[in-house]
Amino acid sequence: MNNHIIPTDEPPFWDHLLHHVPWAQDVLHKAANIRDEVLKFIPQFRPFMPYPKYANLYQNTWDAFPLSVFQGEHIELSKNQLAINIEPMVAMFRSKLPVTSGTIAPLESEGHLRNVFVSRLIPGSVINPHRGWTPDYLRIHLCLVEDPGCRITVGNVTRTWQTGQLLAFKDGGAHLHSVVHEGTQERIILSYDLSLKYLRQFIPALS
Repeated sequence: MNNHIIPTDEPPFWDHLLHHVPWAQDVLHKAANIRDEVLKFIPQFRPFMPYPKYANLYQNTWDAFPLSVFQGEHIELSKNQLAINIEPMVAMFRSKLPVTSGTIAPLESEGHLRNVFVSRLIPGSVINPHRGWTPDYLRIHLCLVEDPGCRITVGNVTRTWQTGQLLAFKDGGAHLHSVVHEGTQERIILSYDLSLKYLRQFIPALS
């Protein structure tokens, strides 16, 4: 990861402009169904795995499970070292999550959507300041379980997640980002990476 601070006039968050994006509005429309589907799936299949702990990325516990192919992400860059083949796992997970998969498959097949995963962070966990591997994508979180004590800082702006709402930032953009969980319950989000090339037709400011 490149952690050098790059001066920028870009906003740290972009979700205030996602109302221009039909895909994002479809996700919001289906948010309650996605939440119910994923939260029923988790205790039944116990899919969470520790997120790759490269470069001292986090402290305590950060768990995730994949729902897509990966591109330009650490898991893709290091797939030769992975102990498991994630493709069959993704196919099985997606077969059990039809509503969620419906928000992934169309844009994924067109090459616009990558790096989809469900992420869980427990109280006391910290994700250290970093810049991600995906400079060509906007990272969009749909919050499934919130905790006001779990906060994300991008640049110099700190926010928290709200259940059923979207939060978006450039994972590999100019701003460093970090997370601190000082709450009392786990925070669960569904994370999508949507290509900037696709999004620019709806949000010209992303150029």
